[in-house]
Amino acid sequence: MRLFVALPVMLSAAAIAGPLTWDQLIKSAENEPRYQAAQKRAEATSSMQGTKLWDKMEFRYKLDGFSFAKHDFELRVTPKAFGEGSADREGYEASKNYEQARFAVERSLMLYDRYERGVRYVLRKKIHEINKQLAQVNADRIEVLHLKAGSATFNPEDLMSALEKGASLKADLLADSTALRDAELKMKVWVPDFDSVDLDTAFLPTMEELEQNLSGGVSVSDNFPQIAMARGKRDSDIAKAKEDAAKGRDYISHIGVGYSLEIESLMEKYKTLDASDVYGTGQYSDYRSDFEKETGCTSMLNCMGTADVLVPDQDNRKTADKFFVNLAVRLPFFDSNKDSDLRQQVATLDAESDYLDEVRDISQKVARLSEEVLALIGQWKVQKEYAEQVNASGFMEQFARDAGSDPLLLLRAKESSLESDMKAVKLEYDIFLQYLALLDYAGGLARTGVANHLREGLK
Repeated sequence: MRLFVALPVMLSAAAIAGPLTWDQLIKSAENEPRYQAAQKRAEATSSMQGTKLWDKMEFRYKLDGFSFAKHDFELRVTPKAFGEGSADREGYEASKNYEQARFAVERSLMLYDRYERGVRYVLRKKIHEINKQLAQVNADRIEVLHLKAGSATFNPEDLMSALEKGASLKADLLADSTALRDAELKMKVWVPDFDSVDLDTAFLPTMEELEQNLSGGVSVSDNFPQIAMARGKRDSDIAKAKEDAAKGRDYISHIGVGYSLEIESLMEKYKTLDASDVYGTGQYSDYRSDFEKETGCTSMLNCMGTADVLVPDQDNRKTADKFFVNLAVRLPFFDSNKDSDLRQQVATLDAESDYLDEVRDISQKVARLSEEVLALIGQWKVQKEYAEQVNASGFMEQFARDAGSDPLLLLRAKESSLESDMKAVKLEYDIFLQYLALLDYAGGLARTGVANHLREGLK
């Protein structure tokens, strides 16, 4: 039953699978978890954060006595220290620029891996083809040497050398097959669904195009991803140092506005009353029994004494007087923390020094890579010119006449041409490897919306 369920899936996958192209290989970088994480960080820090008006806000409550008659309510705000707001804004901008540069660096690294693997595969295939031709030439040499066995010009050492070279070429062919298979397995991790590799050599720029692209030199720019990331880190460190220094300028500790509530029915205190207060029409007639117990009087006629009686108090304050303001100011004259400005200056100088070190290091690497690429292109030209000269029909005809139509010399001429082609292909790989490193530093691989970063180059 499971076989019947899995069969349509297998057939559909086989129908969808096709050859791997450069476009698929490059776009697969967007599926990397590291790429997506860096993109999310850059998007999260790209939106402007709200302005922070205070450090903290709190609601305070005070109960004055357990009679629950007096209650104080206060809204207290701790304002930001002087200069902390500007430092926060600088820190946000630095963090945003740093994450964007970090995303560019991550994207560049992912594309570097894919371009390097694709270039290696394409050039290794060319090396494999040349090795097969060299193996055929060597096989023809062995056959000619066998035919010349017993003649006066036969040298057994030549046959032995040819047999040893044949074994070496077989090992090279096996190594080529292994390297190509490993490259395919690596690319299947990035693009799982392909049945063959169709990486066209026309996708790669020519050596003339690379030379023209680098002929004017490479000027280091602040837009280089690693330099931009170093600049973002520098600005972030400086902003953090400013924030730390600003925290020492919190001269206003807090500002509070409150309301004092007194519940009259729960407020009681002793008051001195006389008979007229108790037996009259006043508000203390309800306390007649307490007054009579204290004085022994039963009416206003037979007693004119006074007594201290516990009676409710009255909140006679105006409404405006029920509010209060609380302000706390720190006295900086007695503050022992006097070195905050010095720490800020040291942190700023350290951050600037680290940034300049990074710029100098990248400038040296870019200059060295540019020189190496141009030097390797010069060596490549020499090898290609020699191979073209050997492959020219007029040269081969002249060589054949001068050699007396010796097949061994003709085979050696063809082998020499193939060996020169081999050296040129290996130089191409070294050139592209250095050129990719140069594009990585210069931000050429970090560009978006580019179909071929190799041809786009350092524009």
